[in-house]
Amino acid sequence: MNQNNHECFYQVGGSLTVSSPSYVVRQADRELDKALELSEFCYVLNTRQMGKSSLRVRAIEKLQGSGTVCISIDLTGMGTQNLTPEKWYAGVLRSIFSACGFKFDWRSWWREKRDLFTPVQRLALFIEEVLLVEVTANIVIFVDEIDRVLSQKFPLDDFLALIHSCYQKRSINSDYYRLTFVLLGVAAPKDLIRDKNQSPFEIGKAIALEGFKLKEATPLIEGLTGIANPKQILEEILYWTGGQPFLTQKLCQLVAKAENKSATDLVANLVERYIINNWEVQDEPEHLRTIRDRLLYRNSAKTIRLLSLYQNVLQPEVLRLSRSKQVDLDLSLEQMELRLSGLVVEKKGSLTINNPIYAKIFDRVWIDKQLEKLRPYERAISNWLKSDCQNQSYLLQGQELQEVLTWSLNKSLGDVDYQFLVASQNLAKQKAENTLVAVETASKLLAKTRKKARQKANKQRLAKSKLSAIAFVLTGLIILVRYTGILQSWEWNLFDRFFRWRVTDKQETRIAVVTVDERDLKTVGRWPIDDRTIAKAITNLQRQQPQAIAIDIYRDLPIEQNRELLQLLNNYSNLYVVEKVVGEAVSAPDITPKQIGFSDQVLDSDGKIRRALLTLNADDGQLHFSLGTQLALNYLDKKGIKLEPLDRDRNRLGNAIFRRFQSYDGGYVLADSGGYQILFNYWGTTANFLRYSLTQVLNNQIAARDIRDRLIFVGMTAESVKDSFYTPYSHGWFNSPEKMPGVYVHANLASQIIGAAIDNRPLLRTHSKLSESLWILLWGIVGAIIAWRLHLAIAIISAVSFASAIAIGISYLAFLSGWWLPLIPSLLTLNLTALAVIIVSSRQRERSRFQYTLNLLLQESNPIVRKIALGYYKQSENKENQILIERNSLTVNRPKNIADSSY
Repeated sequence: MNQNNHECFYQVGGSLTVSSPSYVVRQADRELDKALELSEFCYVLNTRQMGKSSLRVRAIEKLQGSGTVCISIDLTGMGTQNLTPEKWYAGVLRSIFSACGFKFDWRSWWREKRDLFTPVQRLALFIEEVLLVEVTANIVIFVDEIDRVLSQKFPLDDFLALIHSCYQKRSINSDYYRLTFVLLGVAAPKDLIRDKNQSPFEIGKAIALEGFKLKEATPLIEGLTGIANPKQILEEILYWTGGQPFLTQKLCQLVAKAENKSATDLVANLVERYIINNWEVQDEPEHLRTIRDRLLYRNSAKTIRLLSLYQNVLQPEVLRLSRSKQVDLDLSLEQMELRLSGLVVEKKGSLTINNPIYAKIFDRVWIDKQLEKLRPYERAISNWLKSDCQNQSYLLQGQELQEVLTWSLNKSLGDVDYQFLVASQNLAKQKAENTLVAVETASKLLAKTRKKARQKANKQRLAKSKLSAIAFVLTGLIILVRYTGILQSWEWNLFDRFFRWRVTDKQETRIAVVTVDERDLKTVGRWPIDDRTIAKAITNLQRQQPQAIAIDIYRDLPIEQNRELLQLLNNYSNLYVVEKVVGEAVSAPDITPKQIGFSDQVLDSDGKIRRALLTLNADDGQLHFSLGTQLALNYLDKKGIKLEPLDRDRNRLGNAIFRRFQSYDGGYVLADSGGYQILFNYWGTTANFLRYSLTQVLNNQIAARDIRDRLIFVGMTAESVKDSFYTPYSHGWFNSPEKMPGVYVHANLASQIIGAAIDNRPLLRTHSKLSESLWILLWGIVGAIIAWRLHLAIAIISAVSFASAIAIGISYLAFLSGWWLPLIPSLLTLNLTALAVIIVSSRQRERSRFQYTLNLLLQESNPIVRKIALGYYKQSENKENQILIERNSLTVNRPKNIADSSY
């Protein structure tokens, strides 16, 4: 045999057939042949690369030679991605169908049974009604990689139960004696069933696969011809490999390929050079990495326990004559998993390392390296073990111990790990018991000290200078915020609320309103109302001798249609009509300007009328009066009261002095003050005026006494005309705010002017900005004093609430007297200063409490009690105080100057 033949003699990896020259017949071959001859169910469950596939191939070849039908099902080929039970069982049936060479369409058969049977029932039906009927010879089904049933996303316990049922059916159906199953894979029989409520799979005969023995391996010598003492070399190879088939074939091939076959320690050198050195790279085909991965990654929760168990098996020093520590065989799950990795084998009732190659690669250094990656406490436990478990300084303590105990949950650790953790817990318990008295003393000391510090701190008050500074600063800030306009809408809303609070049932007796609503329009029969109808209404009203009549209806139609109305306007000097001056102008009929008043209104940004426009200069250069102003002046003129200008912004009218509105009056900020405006002091709502309908006027249904000497406003109230405005009375939480018709706005203005001139009815006024600022400051001082004098939160809240109520009451009374006080800024200042004083005082008391408490604790003479008390105190404080406690605890001889160094 030449050199190439020597190298090709051995096969590393893959399945060997009976004709393979390097195939080694073992005891397992003979046991499997005999068991299958007796139609026994068999399972060959062992580590990978132990020759299971070669054993299967050889058994199939022998069985087929005797006429037995052999079916191979490789579960590796089933895959796992997108696989369902339906597809999996169909794949098994297809493997059986292909091996038997049936001619019918198995897919159609499978689909026909789908609605009636589950996948496993269909497979059982196929075996009984098709396989055992169509095949009359003996049948052996080899299921390779049976451990793959554990890696599927769905349980396959029913498949193993099906195999079990085939065995049980032999007693009722003799055809099942012709059917035999052989299971091969890397698993323990009791692990194959996931559902532990079912019976474990333990039927049939277990075929034990062991490593090559010297007597069995003599066929391998043939490939070693040309080498001195080939039998001795083979013996040396088997020593290194422990008879492991894969390693034996690989090492034999390396010897056959060696250039210097007579070298001393040939086998040892080849092992060191081509297997052990840089083994993760040279491990081709993969063998050692498979062992590593099964040990480290198959079940991460048990990795530490497996490594610890293996550590007990492995001798500290690996000698040529490898001997293991005695680890008694107990068939535990961990031992079974370690055996299935291939690292250890059972010999004489104990576990031992499989071979010296494994011992050299997976040695103590490798184990320590893996444990260091896995254990968060590896350094500590290593040092503890080196001290013969005597040095308690290496044990885990405190938070580290708690974190490790949490980490260890749901993990299976080694015995030494549990010993280490128990020792750490015992030490922690012992220390806890020793310090219990000190802890109780420290707790009492801390509680007593805190009580003293709190009593002392509560007696301290904020300096008056700080109190004043807080009041002035916050008042200034609120005033600045007010000038930005942020508070404008709040002040308007509160101003409106005062109007709504003031509403009474008192009627305005000098003014009456004639309204034109939807019913009047239906009676008249047209819109706009024709001049003849208006003329008739004026004629009927003039018979009742009113003081003046104002027509708040635009009459800008051609003169030809206005002759009758125009004649009346020219005949009666107490008739007034309306015009629109600002924006899209609407002209009045061609009469004297003294009988014309404009209807323009000043709207705030929220659409409400809070200011009354008395006069304005239009583009024509003329001074125009509002309709309400015209009628009021007419009324007062008849009583001998004339308008007397005092200066540019003030005018006297009877008992009242009217002051022009400025941009920053009241709660306004940068308001448009064009024309001559005043703050609108409404008499009331529509209910506070005498009201008659146009229909009543046209039908002469109004008594003369109800009209005589009164000012009459005629205007539209029909919603379809949309001559209405939002006012302070417009408010609604759930409904739309009610608007006030424009004619009532004019009536309210006339009432305000007449009432101020004759009845001393107050006009709405505002104080100077200095006075308003002082008023706001006053409430800031009140809030500061309340928070300064009182300590309890409920007392402060009650006092501030009471002060707020007083401020609201004073502001409302001032409103009734005609003054608009800045209430919103005052309330904000009151509450914010109180809050600011509370915060500043609280911080001052907290600093004092902290300083005094720390002083007392540092004066404690017992160092252990002092340390524990300071530790507890530190935990309850903020980060800044924790730093101060840490710093001062190192200088316990300087407790008197803590305040100087701290603040």
